[in-house]
Amino acid sequence: MTEPTRKTAIQNAWVVNDIETAARQWSETLGIGPFFIGQYSNKVFESLEYRGSEGTLDMTTAIAFSGDIQIELIEPKGSAPSAYRDIYESGETGFHHLCFWSDDIDADLAHYASLGCEAANVGKMRNGPRFAYVDAWERSGCMIELLEYVEPLARLFDSWREANESWDGNNPIVRL
Repeated sequence: MTEPTRKTAIQNAWVVNDIETAARQWSETLGIGPFFIGQYSNKVFESLEYRGSEGTLDMTTAIAFSGDIQIELIEPKGSAPSAYRDIYESGETGFHHLCFWSDDIDADLAHYASLGCEAANVGKMRNGPRFAYVDAWERSGCMIELLEYVEPLARLFDSWREANESWDGNNPIVRL
């Protein structure tokens, strides 16, 4: 039996209705921040598939750290089919996925496919890494995000983790 290329989750992610409200609530309640907020639409993707056909993604994300664990809040935009809308319809919120670095997305996708877990979204950022959302909902109660390990992105995440370590509790939102 094959195994995934990496087995340590780097991120927990939730779908939310209002990214700024959610980020402020997380900061106030849990004392984590700042949240780095970015907007993603089809313009930032070199390629994007949804369940084997051309896809679309439009969302705002907010990322902060709690220790070494990255917390991602996702506000999906619109109602186009996606890994987010597979689990939560517009207006619904909740835990969505665990994210793992991947050293070989194709091998990891094959591993999960051998377990009956289909790729919901597969894509590549322009000038950036490949990623995939694997529908493991029936097996594990969540999606699994695979994110191609690339050093520049790992360094960016490290800088956000370091910002969270020295955060003074003010200005919980940083716009990218």
